[in-house]
Amino acid sequence: MSAAQSEHQPIMNTDWWSVGTVTIGITVFAIAQGLTYPLISLLLAARDLSDTTIGLNAAAFMLGLGVSVLVVPRLTRHLRAGQVIVAGLLGAAMSLGGFAATDNLIAWFLLRFALGVCVNAIYVFGEAWLNAATADAVRGRVSGVYSAGMAVGFVIGPLAIPLFGIESGLAFAACAVLVSCVAFGLAMMSRRAKLEPEKPELSDLPRFARTAPMLVFLVVAFGCIDASVLSLSPVHLTGVGATAALAATFLAVMHLGMIVAQPILGVALDRVDRWHVATGCLAATGLVFLALTFVSIDSPSLWRLAALGGAAFLGIYTSALAILGQDHKGPALTAGAAAFSLAYAIGGVIGPIVTGALVSFFPGTTFIPVAIIGLIGAAIVLTRRP
Repeated sequence: MSAAQSEHQPIMNTDWWSVGTVTIGITVFAIAQGLTYPLISLLLAARDLSDTTIGLNAAAFMLGLGVSVLVVPRLTRHLRAGQVIVAGLLGAAMSLGGFAATDNLIAWFLLRFALGVCVNAIYVFGEAWLNAATADAVRGRVSGVYSAGMAVGFVIGPLAIPLFGIESGLAFAACAVLVSCVAFGLAMMSRRAKLEPEKPELSDLPRFARTAPMLVFLVVAFGCIDASVLSLSPVHLTGVGATAALAATFLAVMHLGMIVAQPILGVALDRVDRWHVATGCLAATGLVFLALTFVSIDSPSLWRLAALGGAAFLGIYTSALAILGQDHKGPALTAGAAAFSLAYAIGGVIGPIVTGALVSFFPGTTFIPVAIIGLIGAAIVLTRRP
């Protein structure tokens, strides 16, 4: 084989229709998630509800994500991966439509839970599918593009707030229409995919957790950070004098940092030890959010730190995803994707609840738990990695 043929072999061995389907799917899910986190938090805060209640509502999404790990595999045993993702998108659209139709608090908890169940479809099936379809030589770059697509969705979601406002359900309704349209497009696109991931089995989850505890730890840490930052940073910023539009823009800048950084991190993941990249992302996350605790809303540093913080904490997950595909194949890969979803849900439940309760007693400390997780997490991975 010539050098040119060898260089192009990983590209040839990658099923790009599968990669495209999964990446577009996660982008659209991220739009829905990126909209609901800040918008629901701002709407609940406008009703003078406590930070604890806001954190619990965010945790309802993660609870749905975790519960779905236990029920979705059985319900979708006879469906193709593409069909599962499309079904999840349509379910997410119905949930978003529910937010537009009612402002009942109990209904919002149930709808947030249902949205978590639907989103899990792509987290379990999509990420196993992505890794199964990707050659290892380009796995880091594919993971980086996948994470960048996720970040694009998180940018578009919050920007719907200043565009549509928070006084009506128009932002929820517009997002529901978008998600529905993309679902039909992906239904056609997924038919051209050549590969299918293994079906997840619940019995494989404990085995994977015992085999790869540090990978599970990475995703739990990411879930804590992600859910806390997305759900409570808008409330933190408006609490210190920022407008709702500025708080949404803060999240958008954070995700712009993610978009720019993830493909670069992907190249690094293909060239250096992937655990070193994960450790660096944890440490950078801790340092950036520690600095954000002391930065005023009118400081130019706020925007630079937002971009750096987003790039760093999403890099934790990008690294974990690349390591998963590197070290695990077949049923273990699918079990890992399911374990990732459950680990993310566990972190996402713990993060907002603990952070919301802390802020209720000590206002202004929203980013302190994130900083602690990042710095201590880096030390743990540095000393305990495989």
